[in-house]
Amino acid sequence: MAIIASSHARSATDTPYPATAGAATVYRASMTVPTTVQAGDILDLAVIPAGTRPVDLIIDCDDLDSNGTPLITFDVGIMSGTPGDTVTARTCGAEFISASQIGRTGGTARPTLATAFRVGQSSTERSIGVKITAVAATAVAGTIGCTLTVAAV
Repeated sequence: MAIIASSHARSATDTPYPATAGAATVYRASMTVPTTVQAGDILDLAVIPAGTRPVDLIIDCDDLDSNGTPLITFDVGIMSGTPGDTVTARTCGAEFISASQIGRTGGTARPTLATAFRVGQSSTERSIGVKITAVAATAVAGTIGCTLTVAAV
């Protein structure tokens, strides 16, 4: 298992913060998915700033599996630990999306679980991760992105 961190997770790209309480901010984080990604690997994709809560997200993904019978699936959820930390003990939930198949042909997905709209604020930054649950039959390099809306509490 490996943790692969995006530029937002590594703090190489600034993550915007809403200007005032109750205000919302939208930003997009993205990264290239390597063809060597394995089942159990986690893409540390986006950051939920401290003092905010996620309001909405959209995942966009290229076709990552060119096989005639593609297999790739992934979950999207809150990661444990500190954003950008590549220690393999970090975990990734499925609060937003479970068993997404959009990597098989490319496309977009919005939250499919009620838990997505019940994630509260935290006093620390948190990552949104993409956990590969089934590896591609024929891996193709591509991009995965997350357009995240957060609101200050």
